[in-house]
Formats: sequence, structure tokens, C-alpha cells
Amino acid sequence: MSSLVGPSTPLARFLNVDRAGDREWTASIADFDWGAAFGGDLLAKAALAAIRDVGPSAVLRSIHAQFLAPAAPNARAALHVARLDAARRRVLLEADGAAALHLVAHCAPPSGGPHLEAGGFPAIAAPETLPSDIELAQGEGWPERFLAPIEFRRAEPRSWPFPGAADGESAHWRGWLRPRAPLPAGDPALHAAALAFASDYRSHWGVEVRLGAAFAKHSYTSVDHALWIHAPLAWSDWWLFETRCDVGRDGRALVQRAVWTRDGARVATVMQEGIVTQR
Repeated sequence: MSSLVGPSTPLARFLNVDRAGDREWTASIADFDWGAAFGGDLLAKAALAAIRDVGPSAVLRSIHAQFLAPAAPNARAALHVARLDAARRRVLLEADGAAALHLVAHCAPPSGGPHLEAGGFPAIAAPETLPSDIELAQGEGWPERFLAPIEFRRAEPRSWPFPGAADGESAHWRGWLRPRAPLPAGDPALHAAALAFASDYRSHWGVEVRLGAAFAKHSYTSVDHALWIHAPLAWSDWWLFETRCDVGRDGRALVQRAVWTRDGARVATVMQEGIVTQR
């Protein structure tokens, strides 16, 4: 049975995982009609299985994952969870019997301590003043299959493709993201899984802002992925994602993302290494 997901599909509907036994979970890998499974979907479901396994009071603090092999859309995923200690779980996600993702999740309740935040929130246009991704798709000729249950508002640059950056220059992509349909309240695990999903969403733009139009001759594949969550999650409004790539050599590039709430609070940090190859 197809699990084709489009922009009208609520994010919460397909992020669910089902218990299949003691520390065993199953899920259906979503089909976005992108030609392959989306890595953020695998991250979200593995993270959710880990959180659910820790228990209802679990608060996700971080995930560290490696993509082992491509997974096919509509494949049935088996998630095998191992208990490392009271707060940590290791998850192996298998798609149709083949290992596709390895993830370690750390869950821990608030424990006090100093609040450290250096700022860095950019002065940027409010999302309500920017064209929607649907308007961009219509104006720039994207196929609808590029749209997903995560809505974005591209803040800069307004040109497309990205202009690129010379060696020694820094370049970034900034955009507002939010679930296209509201997430249910009272389930922080699902909100954390949604952030894990979005943490990989269009991460290749970190490389594209460096390469500019030359990116059309290349492809980007996620390999290693880390997410740190700095604050309690309730994703009910626009969050600002800033994505950049400062270093890339020998066909590998490191993408960094910072995530802020609308009022400038730092919610999360993402680091991802990907393979960049010529098409």
C-alpha cells in the first residue's frame, strides 16, 4: 500500500511508530515522490522510537546518526532499540530487512545549570512578509512533488539559483520553517521527532549557497547527522533555520544549521556531513 505524502498530509500523521514487541517498533517509510526515501523521515522515526522506549517523561536532548544505505519509499521499517543506560537508546532502522540508519538518542529531564546564549539571531524579514513556498513553486516552475508537510519561507537570497560564494567567503541560507498543519499539543516526543525530520529538510542548500549555479552539476547525499536540542520544544510557530557550509574537501562537505524561535531563542543546532559528487 502506497504511503505517498504531499503538502496536504499532516506531518503528525506519518511520523508515528508502532510497538511490535519488547524494544521493537515498526513504521512505514513515507513516499514524497522524490525518487528515494527522505533521510529526515528515517531520523524522525528512529528518534521517536527511542523517546517512546525511554518513557512518557523523556525529553530528547540529542541524536547522533549515520545513514548506512538508501531506503525505498513505502518500505516497511523495523526499529530495533537497545538500552544503553537510563537516558540513552541505540536504534537500528532496517528497511525491508536491510540496515538503513544507526542512531543514538540521549533523553534527560531538565537539571538546572547556567543559561548561556551568545545571540546571533539575524535581523530578517518576518515570515508573513515573504512569499510562501507554494507561491515560489508557481512562480519558479517547481513541480508540486518538491513540496512537503514542512512549509518554508525563503528569506534570502531572493534570487534563484543561489549566487554562490568564492573560496574564503562565507555563505548561508536562511528561511522560516513550520509544519504545514499544526502538531498536536501535549506530545513533546512528536514535536522532537518533527524537529528531527526538519533538521535534514533541504540541508543540501548549505552546499548550494557555496556552489551557486554549479550545484546543478552535483548531487548531495547525507552521511552523518547530529542534532542537539537546547530548549523545551513546542513547535507551534515559525522557526528560523540558518544553514551554511564552511568546509568541503575530497567529495565531503560539512553543513551546519542553527534553529531559532521567532523571538530569537536558540532551539537547536545541527551538524551534517554529506557526500558531494558530480552528476
